[in-house]
Amino acid sequence: MTISRYGKTETEQKTLLVTQCREIVSEIMNFGVTDDQVLKIIKFLAMELESRDNLLTIVETIDQISNKNDKLIVDE
Repeated sequence: MTISRYGKTETEQKTLLVTQCREIVSEIMNFGVTDDQVLKIIKFLAMELESRDNLLTIVETIDQISNKNDKLIVDE
């Protein structure tokens, strides 16, 4: 007796989602974006999140990184 499988397993579904995410990142990187642009893209994506707590955490972190980078440039 053979077992028929319909659909994908949970692991296969998660793997597919991760693969799609990596393809999106690869496509963005193909544009030749700078570090500052990557940070802005992350911030814009965070603003699309349903979780307000996650949004705030990411945006605050990106802002801290950006402020630190601005100070490094000014101090040089």
